[in-house]
Amino acid sequence: MATSKRLRSRRKVVSKRLMFAAVTAAFVVGVLSGAAICLLATRLSQSQGQQLLFTEGEKKTLSTKIVAVSSDGSGVISELNVEIEKGSGRILVDTHTLVGFDFQYAERTAVKVAAEITGTALDDDGVGLKGVDVFFSVSVPTEQTVEVQAIDGPSAGAATTILTIAAIENRRVKGNVIITGTVQADHTIGLIGGAYAKAKAAHENGATLFLVPKGQYVEVSRQVGPFSYTEYKSISYLQDYAQQQGWGLQIQEVSTIEEAANLMLE
Repeated sequence: MATSKRLRSRRKVVSKRLMFAAVTAAFVVGVLSGAAICLLATRLSQSQGQQLLFTEGEKKTLSTKIVAVSSDGSGVISELNVEIEKGSGRILVDTHTLVGFDFQYAERTAVKVAAEITGTALDDDGVGLKGVDVFFSVSVPTEQTVEVQAIDGPSAGAATTILTIAAIENRRVKGNVIITGTVQADHTIGLIGGAYAKAKAAHENGATLFLVPKGQYVEVSRQVGPFSYTEYKSISYLQDYAQQQGWGLQIQEVSTIEEAANLMLE
């Protein structure tokens, strides 16, 4: 009798272990299948986009203004240029005006987001546009070349994305609008630094609309006797200041590239 009970007990243990193993195997298979489906969907979305068709020697060239902050804290307006021509899916950045790693990495994200928004096919590796090369360069006015020895940081990412969309869709970037903000893979626009200096530079360059990321703050320096400190104000503080100074500049928050494109492109 005791032997029979032990045998039944062992069978129950074995049965539970087999069931656990089966459930675990099913979970692993499900996870792997889900990953495979996601990868396949990504590949399909890349291949199903419309490929840009360029003949040998054909080129699209477009530019827009971007704003940076120089080493002395003042805003500097530069010109961002994009050229698209027949190629092998490369993304190239001119380093004549030195650009850093963050700037170059932001260009890759910008091209991918622009491709998703316009329904343009990505290259087989998911980087760059299928069948064409995209070339970015930044030019700085001669009188500012001493001030701007290098351009880095991702804050031109939103402008780069908008410019790439315009080039793909044969549209034009409005000359009176300047944007600052990073670009994220989910098409959102991220926060930047130096909002006041950039807004001032945008105004001085003749812009009437300055787009900033949603939730952007402004750094305000205060001096109390021998002590100095920094306060962080909402963007409405900067808008009020711009009105008081008679800049004629509207400062508007935007959340996504799509929202910004509706305001910047024609």
